[in-house]
Amino acid sequence: MDRDVIISGVHLDLTDALKQIVNEKAEKLFRHEGRIVRVRFDLEHAQSKDPAEAFIAKGHIEIQGPDIIASAISDDLYKSIDLLIQKLDRQLNEHFRK
Repeated sequence: MDRDVIISGVHLDLTDALKQIVNEKAEKLFRHEGRIVRVRFDLEHAQSKDPAEAFIAKGHIEIQGPDIIASAISDDLYKSIDLLIQKLDRQLNEHFRK
């Protein structure tokens, strides 16, 4: 099934490999398939002086009901993506348990 995943980069170039990794990790979110309308990821290389906050991954899930939004900050883009996916998945589980 074709997934509606939007990926954008802020102050960084999105490579095909990076897009593929985000799409693969986003599949975890689609366990809740019928209820997800669209998932948007914004990956940002922050212009921060603190190297521990160099990469920000933001996620926005459009679902039936209130949208789910989360972000993760770390010193590594891939780590930020992993943290973001974990947060979004946890929020989805909590949302659908209600």
